[in-house]
Amino acid sequence: MKASELAQFFGAIGNRIIQTESCYWYNPKPFLYKSLPVHRFVSPSATEIAQVMIKGPAFALRYPMIPDRSGPRGGMYVCSNRNYDIQALTSQNVRSRTRRGLARCRIEQIDFSYLAQHGHALTAETTLRQMGKMPSTTEAEWHLFCENASRSPDFEAWGAFVEDRLATFIVGMLVEDCYYIHLQKSASDLLKYYPNNALLFTVMKTKLARPEVGYISHGPKALAVGKGLDYFKTSMGFEMQPYTDHVVFNPLVKPFLMWKGDAVVDRLVQRYPGNLFWQRASRALRVARGEQPRVEDSIELASQ
Repeated sequence: MKASELAQFFGAIGNRIIQTESCYWYNPKPFLYKSLPVHRFVSPSATEIAQVMIKGPAFALRYPMIPDRSGPRGGMYVCSNRNYDIQALTSQNVRSRTRRGLARCRIEQIDFSYLAQHGHALTAETTLRQMGKMPSTTEAEWHLFCENASRSPDFEAWGAFVEDRLATFIVGMLVEDCYYIHLQKSASDLLKYYPNNALLFTVMKTKLARPEVGYISHGPKALAVGKGLDYFKTSMGFEMQPYTDHVVFNPLVKPFLMWKGDAVVDRLVQRYPGNLFWQRASRALRVARGEQPRVEDSIELASQ
């Protein structure tokens, strides 16, 4: 899939798309624009940034750049190991969990029509478990996502089943030479069967054996991430590809955010210490000022 085709997909599911010289931009949240494709490092000019701010309109832009010592550190989870197998997992404990998951779960590709019916509930459970809140995506939006994904041969859905129940699913897409794991969601009460380990291992092993796949990405490290989630990805064979994490605020709103934003967000972080949303908002303000992340940005949450 080309970058233009990926942009068309995100536009079809309700995102506003803006094209500039460096890349495409989409708004996963109101007034927040991110670069597309997400795995590609970009260096937009001041003119491009202003174009997105005005056309969006945008309060903030976020994009990855080639590592720069002067900027905040970010990272993308990647794996390009052509010999990927159980020994690529980083510990005996993780290998044991993965083997148990493979023994207890049935792994197979699934139709997006099936995922449309059964996937939203797992999305809600995962978001509540990791973020402490319900997802903003409605069932109607989820059906629209699955309907459009089903139209492209570069999108795939995989599932891990415990008996007849969907325990975990992955939505992946091949963009250029990157197989990008866009979503991985799971049912809380079935985590004891290790379906996430089994499914991710199977998908990675299968895709890395394909010549058209140069590498797999499990996305960028979030502005704040639970230690358990970070450990899960790295233990399954992903390495952190570093980049400079840029968050640029609209000049019209930046003075207010810098003046009042820290105080308001920090109070909310203290009040809700387990909520990743406010952790990410706090770190976004620091990233915009060019500061490095604090130790508190990584908090303990459920691993999957």
